[in-house]
Amino acid sequence: MIKVIRQVLDRLANLKGLPVLIGLIVVIISFVVNLAVNYAAISWLSFFTTGQWLLHVGVIIGLGGILFSDTL
Repeated sequence: MIKVIRQVLDRLANLKGLPVLIGLIVVIISFVVNLAVNYAAISWLSFFTTGQWLLHVGVIIGLGGILFSDTL
């Protein structure tokens, strides 16, 4: 398990901005989905906006990317 984590972190060391970009993309997707549910009345997308979990995942990925890019 430690070997796998080390390999992933070594790959991310070369792409320091990637987790931040992924987090930003997830936050933008959360915004668009929230607009679609509220204004276009697309009810099958309401799973993604319940509790705003998609937004929280994007923020966690983005902040984790900032923290890990400094340490790597």
